[in-house]
Amino acid sequence: MQRIMLYVEDTPGMATAAAWALRLARDMSCRVFALSVVDPDAPRRRDTQTSDAEERAWSQLYEVEDDAFQKNVRISLLLETGDPLPKLIGLSTSYDAELIVASADCRLTCSELVRQSNRPVVFVK
Repeated sequence: MQRIMLYVEDTPGMATAAAWALRLARDMSCRVFALSVVDPDAPRRRDTQTSDAEERAWSQLYEVEDDAFQKNVRISLLLETGDPLPKLIGLSTSYDAELIVASADCRLTCSELVRQSNRPVVFVK
């Protein structure tokens, strides 16, 4: 395995899922693609033209990146807007990820992700 897609979302179990994915990536010398998807209709701030959702997403992605650097794991950060399920599936295919990792408490419908994905999916509790 060379590439892992980590779905990053603001949930209580996200840190555990990220830690698990980073350990696996370190042990197998994989690259991690950390993906967060925000709602395109989220209200934007006037001063920065970004939404609070985008700011939170970047903050979470940077935390995962910091952990990856500490573990000497190669990582790429991805922030997208739109519907999370098709974005996650499409980008997993585009980046040729061999595994998708998500928190068991993510807002995606787990059964739909497993059904629609042509990649193995691990939900970390």
